[in-house]
Amino acid sequence: MIKPYVRKRLISRRDLLYTLYGFTSFATLVGCGANAGSGDKNTISNNNNNIIASNSNTSNSKPKLIRLGFTSFGDLTKEKGVIEKRLAPLGIDVSWTKFISGPPLLEALSVGSIDGGSVGETPPIFAQAAGNNLVYLVNIPAGTGESYGIIVPKDSPIKKVADLKGKKVAYARGTALTYFLAKALEEVGLKFNDVQGVNLTVADGRAAFLNKTVDAYVAIDPTLIKFQQEGTIRVLRDAQGIKTPGSFYLAAREFASNNLELFKAILEEYYQVGEWANQNRRAAAEILAPNLNVDVPTMEIILKRRKYDMHPINEQVLRDQQQVADILYQLQIVPKQVDVRQATLTSQQYAAIIPDSIKNKA
Repeated sequence: MIKPYVRKRLISRRDLLYTLYGFTSFATLVGCGANAGSGDKNTISNNNNNIIASNSNTSNSKPKLIRLGFTSFGDLTKEKGVIEKRLAPLGIDVSWTKFISGPPLLEALSVGSIDGGSVGETPPIFAQAAGNNLVYLVNIPAGTGESYGIIVPKDSPIKKVADLKGKKVAYARGTALTYFLAKALEEVGLKFNDVQGVNLTVADGRAAFLNKTVDAYVAIDPTLIKFQQEGTIRVLRDAQGIKTPGSFYLAAREFASNNLELFKAILEEYYQVGEWANQNRRAAAEILAPNLNVDVPTMEIILKRRKYDMHPINEQVLRDQQQVADILYQLQIVPKQVDVRQATLTSQQYAAIIPDSIKNKA
């Protein structure tokens, strides 16, 4: 099943989360279609009364429902239904919740509304700064960088990133676009507060850009590629050459610690689907194109810009992620220093959760 994520004012700590994430709009997109898991008599029905309590299990009580989140880009593993097939013999049902971006996904994860999901490098740092007890499970290496871009209208007098000083730039705060913008400004000698950052969701940023209420917009596919195909914009800088550890799959610490084998099975399915997608771009594009409202050839280009891969959480990954955290703190984008190693499992737990096929990857 697929559900929209609807916010509820559950606990006062949520107000702190909103402040730290800096979102003016936390609305999420409603998931469409259905992908029902194969349950049995032990399957827990998904209702509002047990949405948080249903998976408060101990190590001796395994869940009958695993709740996974994904962002509006879509999730190929969800579309193929392989996790449902993998877990059905265990009597475990699967539900999916769609989020507009990474920060609200981690917000839902932190309050127990979902059990796992993947996001870019930036949202976990905001979440950790807010005191959320989440853990990194695996690393998903970055793509080519062409799927991000700082754009201006084709007729704009702004010709290069340095010209953005003092200008209004729309971006989604707390997402990977935050780090991308910070690094793009840094390389031309600008500080983050040298521009007038306008914190908007991806959809609202696009609207503001079209209405010319902002001077520039930090865009991401599929919005970026659609603009490029229309020929109405210029890209001042894409993310090629900007070092980033990429994305991560995360879970709540307690739930992950109590369900290592369950997450290993889920991650194995993600890895295998990724391997299939790398060899079958056209077929993968045909599956995902309807979700993003693009044609199949455009979806193929989008997929070529990303990377389906998976690495263990190793020292190099942690060093790279710590550099991101340090930069965001130095630029006063996050309010406190974050030690990313505090969001990791033990070596024994990683040994149990990491798919065998990626254990030896650098």
